[in-house]
Amino acid sequence: MGREGPGGEREADPALAYLEELDEETMSLAWGPDKTPEYRRRIVLAATIFGRQFEERMRERPPENLEEREFQRFLMALMNAVISEFAEREGIDEASAAAFLGDVSTRDYVLELNEVLEELADEPEISLNEHLKAAVENREEHARWADHWSSG
Repeated sequence: MGREGPGGEREADPALAYLEELDEETMSLAWGPDKTPEYRRRIVLAATIFGRQFEERMRERPPENLEEREFQRFLMALMNAVISEFAEREGIDEASAAAFLGDVSTRDYVLELNEVLEELADEPEISLNEHLKAAVENREEHARWADHWSSG
């Protein structure tokens, strides 16, 4: 799956390139053994769209402040843009894209993979597969810290 480039040639889909860097064991560990190749590709595609859209918006239209209401507006606009682009790239309607990306587990996978891709950019000497495996293995610890900090 790719898009037409400026010269009419097909651009490579970054989701497919990232998927090729992941082994079956890591993908099963990260997203469950029951997930189809199509579901996995969509997680990776959504994470790449989210990361690019987030970076663009932070550069061009960052939130005016980090107060909760302002930041929530920023995130809602970001997610609407991600849903729109995802729907367009997948050739599906926005309601279907919103349903896929609105599933809590799927959204968590997308956000986690986005963080992993950021880590990969910072530490390219470590493979994407190893970055994702480490993130999955640290989920419980991250959840514990999140609970600790959110409980006051």
